[in-house]
Amino acid sequence: MHGTGKPLTKEQRDQLEADLTFPRIVELELNPVQGQFDAAHLKEINRRIFQDLPGAGLTDVTPGQYRPASPAGKDWYKNRGLSVAEKETFFVAYSSMDASAQTRLDTALQSADPANLGKLKTKGFTDAIAKLYVELDYLHPFSDGNSRTLRTFTRQLAREAGYSIDWERFNKTKGGRDVLYIARDLSVNALAEPHLQDDKTRLAIKTSMLMLDGNRTLPELLTDVVRPLRAIAFEQLPERDALQDHPELVDAYKMLHAVVTHFKHALATDANAQEQAIRSAKQKLVERLNEGETHNFA
Repeated sequence: MHGTGKPLTKEQRDQLEADLTFPRIVELELNPVQGQFDAAHLKEINRRIFQDLPGAGLTDVTPGQYRPASPAGKDWYKNRGLSVAEKETFFVAYSSMDASAQTRLDTALQSADPANLGKLKTKGFTDAIAKLYVELDYLHPFSDGNSRTLRTFTRQLAREAGYSIDWERFNKTKGGRDVLYIARDLSVNALAEPHLQDDKTRLAIKTSMLMLDGNRTLPELLTDVVRPLRAIAFEQLPERDALQDHPELVDAYKMLHAVVTHFKHALATDANAQEQAIRSAKQKLVERLNEGETHNFA
């Protein structure tokens, strides 16, 4: 319990949520939900992250349960404050989470297949995971914590497909969080706009989209934070460990060894030039691996 007996301010509630959910998110990194990346998997992630909140007095939180459907003729939306435009209020709209939205969610999750996603090169994977995230974010299935749930869900999905999504990069500064908010909201509002029921909501969403026009959408933004796990291993791990985790790196290491041998002879009298040439060649290999290549490094 929060212990004061008084209603919490928004700042106090946000801090209590953060204190209770952060350790649960870390636990999910160490012990992910075992599931099929379906609706049950998504619900269980939400339940685990927010399981402590009702017992702490936040009884309006319903971990692992879908939010109620919006009343007929009403839209589900919220305002978004941005540190880069403190005097402005922006809006983002979501699905009504009625029966048809739940069916749409189940359909969207059919694409959450690590085996198929793992066959894609980096650009294809980034486009696919961004499309899935935007669709799930628009559906917004839970009353609380959709962003934390979806980041955990897509991070685990990416990892099982052989990729890393560095969501944390956006949380280091207020500006970084704003960039992510804007990208997500632009992409979500584009899906929401055709389904809005109230004229006031439609005007608020259209105005927000026009004010944010020209910023990057989520698919564009994710190109900065998605990398194949094998590229990270090649760059950061000893060769033996990288090959143990990613045997498909064998061709990259063959090329690296050939490059090292070449420059040790070609630049035998200039150790600095030799080191620089080898470093440059390895970086080019990393760039190819970042693109999703495992062969053709000549």
